[in-house]
Amino acid sequence: MSWAWTGERTRAAGPGSRPTGPVVHEHGCKAVPAGGAELDLEGALAALARPGARACQICAAAEVLTRL
Repeated sequence: MSWAWTGERTRAAGPGSRPTGPVVHEHGCKAVPAGGAELDLEGALAALARPGARACQICAAAEVLTRL
C-alpha cells in the first residue's frame, strides 16, 4: 500500500496577506481545499521541511508523517 498526500498553500488573513507555511494532508482529507497539489511521500516530507510547515491535525498526516 502506498500513501498519497495533498499539499495546501496557506496565507495569513487579510487583504494582501503573505503566504504562510504549507499544510500537508492525507489524500482525501475533508479539510483540504479543492485543487491541492498531490504529493508522494518524498514530496510530503520535503513540504514539511519548509519553514512554518505543519501536518494536518484532522487526518492521519500528523500522526504518520511526524514519525518519519
